[in-house]
Amino acid sequence: MKTIRIMLVDDHTLVRKGLRLLIEGNKNYIVIEEAKDGEEAIKKAQTLRPDIIIMDVNMPVLNGLESLKRMKELGISSKIIILTAYPNKEYIISATKAGAKGYLIKDTCPENLLKAIKEVYIGRSYIDETVANILTYGNSVNLEKGIVELEKIKLLSKREYEVLVLLSEGLDNKNIGKKLFISEKTVKNHVTQIYKKLGVTDRVQATIFAYNYILK
Repeated sequence: MKTIRIMLVDDHTLVRKGLRLLIEGNKNYIVIEEAKDGEEAIKKAQTLRPDIIIMDVNMPVLNGLESLKRMKELGISSKIIILTAYPNKEYIISATKAGAKGYLIKDTCPENLLKAIKEVYIGRSYIDETVANILTYGNSVNLEKGIVELEKIKLLSKREYEVLVLLSEGLDNKNIGKKLFISEKTVKNHVTQIYKKLGVTDRVQATIFAYNYILK
């Protein structure tokens, strides 16, 4: 496996050093740089182009969410994993929409972070169990509504169902196509139909639906 080049972005030195020790315990991962705030992270990312950036949300000068947006605007192709102490649903959804490929809470077990790095590197998204629970909290439904929502699943064709499951695992259209041996255009058509049949408008909503009614 190719060595994965990682940059750590956190305003706490001890956190960065601890993460470095954990990550570099895996021979396939190397921390190439650290940054203490979002502005510094952007400058270093433009020069070093790490494969993965692990970034906090709450930082001085420029926070993680604004940094993420700026990086995407600048065409920085590094894949971003948000690692934060704040289990906030709005943060999670905003980060996902801005392009974050992973979202973990800092009290997650070390194995989850190492797994997230691998999953994100190969083109998937990673949401740990705590974050998944936050996304679906408050979305519990009463029996009547639950039946209505479950009926929507019956509207999906077998192929659409397969696409939804892979979509909820974080795969993009290209990789879904590879998994199912269909073209990216066909996947896009299936996704459009899934949104229409489930009454959702984006991947975040589709993923929440899948967590509520399919992946439980």
